[in-house]
Amino acid sequence: MTEHTEKVEKRRQEIEQEKIDKTVKFIEVRFKEGKWTKVTTGYMNGKEVTKYNDKRKKDKIEWQ
Repeated sequence: MTEHTEKVEKRRQEIEQEKIDKTVKFIEVRFKEGKWTKVTTGYMNGKEVTKYNDKRKKDKIEWQ
């Protein structure tokens, strides 16, 4: 078991970084005529996901 301590510690650090990256930084919701049209969610790692209420538009993922 002791020969794998480096691998275990490295994976533990990766999991901790993933947890930080998945943390939500902001949520922005835009409304028009009483209905939401666009929701943008920003994460700590710079990823921004934009979802549209209009199903004809695809969701957009951007990296800052």
